[in-house]
Amino acid sequence: MTGTDTDVGKTWVGTNIIRELVALGNHVVPKKPIESGWPQSSNDYPQTDAYRLADAANKIDDLDAVCPNRFTAALSPVRAARMENCKLSLELIKEQCISGLHANDFLYVEGAGGFYSPLVEDGLNADLASSLNLPVVLVANNKLGCMSQILLCCEAIEKRQLTLAAIVLNQVDEIGGDTAMNNEEDLKDYLSYPIFSLKHQQTMLPPQLVNLLY
Repeated sequence: MTGTDTDVGKTWVGTNIIRELVALGNHVVPKKPIESGWPQSSNDYPQTDAYRLADAANKIDDLDAVCPNRFTAALSPVRAARMENCKLSLELIKEQCISGLHANDFLYVEGAGGFYSPLVEDGLNADLASSLNLPVVLVANNKLGCMSQILLCCEAIEKRQLTLAAIVLNQVDEIGGDTAMNNEEDLKDYLSYPIFSLKHQQTMLPPQLVNLLY
């Protein structure tokens, strides 16, 4: 699970995908290998992305395995880790993602920030995606100007020979008044990937999205 940027709704989309997969009888193993801005009080854990993913998969007791690298500063993962005298490698977080997996487990991995955002000392989110070679779901904030970000991310994913399973246009903010914007329709002039548009504060995912991953 990756995005064009931070705060585009990756975790909201991810938690709903996980719940649907669990309801279908899958054993989902969620991984948010790094999260910065981690609260010091356990009472605030439910506000974190990792907690939401673990909760969706019924794995709150495995929160340390879901997110093994947690840093206090609400900064990029690399900088937040350095502030705590920690330097993470791509090989380490890859091993943390796949450790203990069984043949029928459904591995869900969520990055931090956008596809080309730095994640560890020697790699980007894109490098983790390449090393795991998992299908990619790309989430974007459905707003004016998002098409350039989406097309650039798609090109980057294609260059790495990764499978782009779907693009999710998530309308993070409410759009006031009438608008003729239709990014889904316009993107179809350039892309052949499945594209799903979510309305502001939509509560359910299109079932076709989950079916692509199941």
